[in-house]
Amino acid sequence: MTTEIVPQSAQGRAVRRVTVPLPEPRGVLPPVTARRMRRALLGYAVAWLLGLLPALLGAGPALVALGLGVVLPGGGLFATGHPLWALVAVMAFVLSLVVWWFAAPVVLPPLVWLVTAVASAFVAADNVPEWRVVTVAALAPVLLAAAHLVHRVRHAAQVRTGRALNARLAEVRFAVTGPPALPTDLPVLESSPEDLARLRYALDLALQPLDEFDGFTHLDQYREAALRYQLNALGYGVAMAQYTRTPAFTGYLAEAQANAIAKMLQRRVWGYWAKENAWGNLSTNRDPVANRENIMLTGFQGLMVGMYETLNDDRFSRPGGLTYRWSDTEAYPHDFGALAASIHRNMTGSDYTLFPCEPNWIYSICNTYGLNTLISHDRLHGTDYVPDILGRLRHSYETEFLRPDGRIVGVRARHLGLSWNFWASPSIQLNTAYWLHAGLPEIAHRTWWLLRENQLTLDGGRLTLPLRTSNRLDPGDYTLGRDTFGLVAVTMAAREVGDEEYAAAAQATLDEREPVASAHGVHRYGEASGLTNLYGVLGRFGRPSGLRDLLNHGAPPAWRTGPRLAGAAYPDVLVARAVTDGHALDLTLRPGAGPVRTTLELDRLVPHRDYAVTGARVDSVTADAGGRALVEVDLGARLELRLN
Repeated sequence: MTTEIVPQSAQGRAVRRVTVPLPEPRGVLPPVTARRMRRALLGYAVAWLLGLLPALLGAGPALVALGLGVVLPGGGLFATGHPLWALVAVMAFVLSLVVWWFAAPVVLPPLVWLVTAVASAFVAADNVPEWRVVTVAALAPVLLAAAHLVHRVRHAAQVRTGRALNARLAEVRFAVTGPPALPTDLPVLESSPEDLARLRYALDLALQPLDEFDGFTHLDQYREAALRYQLNALGYGVAMAQYTRTPAFTGYLAEAQANAIAKMLQRRVWGYWAKENAWGNLSTNRDPVANRENIMLTGFQGLMVGMYETLNDDRFSRPGGLTYRWSDTEAYPHDFGALAASIHRNMTGSDYTLFPCEPNWIYSICNTYGLNTLISHDRLHGTDYVPDILGRLRHSYETEFLRPDGRIVGVRARHLGLSWNFWASPSIQLNTAYWLHAGLPEIAHRTWWLLRENQLTLDGGRLTLPLRTSNRLDPGDYTLGRDTFGLVAVTMAAREVGDEEYAAAAQATLDEREPVASAHGVHRYGEASGLTNLYGVLGRFGRPSGLRDLLNHGAPPAWRTGPRLAGAAYPDVLVARAVTDGHALDLTLRPGAGPVRTTLELDRLVPHRDYAVTGARVDSVTADAGGRALVEVDLGARLELRLN
């Protein structure tokens, strides 16, 4: 990687221009993955030999069948003349692998394997023909050899592709932004009426009572449709809206984020871990934070807290601020620091550095949330978690979780090292590029460039993704249809890395194509899941380096100390823009439920100081001893208000 420092960009901040080639692979398998696979193969080789011993020693039919059932799922049933039952056994084993991937019961595949082996012993009546023994014994090595050959052929093709891409990447300079020098380096845009209507979808979900989940998808609590992922996306989207449009407004935006975090503490949201830890790690400890693994809670919720604390207050960093209650007598008190410490402990204890979501399954995208949690915690609390693990994490993303052709490997089995192509689709790449930009921006930019050059099609200001099943999956409800989630991911990733052309094309495609469900001023994509809609909010309110700035640099001093809109009635008042330069406050408001006379609450004023006001029903206001004031406005259309 080569770097050129450009002192000031067009936005007034330093920029690094970097060249980011693809690393040359050292072998057909990355080193940690190779060790895991060798260990797994050695274990299987022992089981294979033990399974053949009864046949080699001339044991009875039952023991021979049992042994061949250990050699291969369904092997004993095939050997005893029951090919249809052998096929059923194979299908049951494959299904157990799917369930293992879906919900992490690590005991299920070996249990199914063992049950089918034992069943074959009970149906064995006659001596097993030698040719059947040889067939079962040879099938596994043949399949393994064939799989290895296919991998070598595909790997060689990917290496050739990677080298061709490197010839092009040598001419590309990616712009990695540095810290903003002034608050004006951070643009604060005004939300359009459509932006506000989309934001209201998230707000209405969040502002209901904490124990209510009306409007959420209720399917399962193990995969992407789980309540926790909807709450995560809700919190991220509202936080980004606050950061890029209304940094000088807390009010119901802060309340919505705090509610989303608090809802995560309910047992119906986090209680999945008790089962997953039991059947995945064989542990009865229900603590979702102190245990190993579980980045799907610690990383995802930790990022919610880091965003919230950056923009609002530190309530979740106080002792017991994040208390996960199982019952009236059992609870697990934690805080933001405990989430960050858990992530750091798991990363330093993993030879991949990346560590599992569900027991055994390591997802590259999940670990970006963990990294982002550590980035925000380091900045807010002075820890040094990121410097300690970033080099190892970068190495792992560039070796263990990267194909030679530049595609990020979406998942690996920790114990076996296996992965599969479904989790290297453009949708996975897009989301990973977005969430990596804060901590590993060079990889994020390269990933986006590879997608733009090779996977995405721009035509007439509209965007399409490749026609693949994985791109047509809505992870929020597991339905197959249009590439709505993928286009939402394009708006997120493209806008974050500064490619507004592709972001605008993706948004235009969505706006033109997707049916809109509208009710009481709230808009959503009518045929997409709640998760897709909530990430759509995040993409809509993003901006170049929005995530990177929020996590690494936070709010500038002027935003943290200047006058602020602390309260406004929802949905009567929709805040389209709110910004302070440290002295004055500028607001743009719109009515959310028709013309209304309403009172705004202002804080962080200089106690007892007189302020001039334009746009309100009064021309001036005096702050009280606590630096607060109330201002009454008549809101019938777009209204600009200034206090100075």
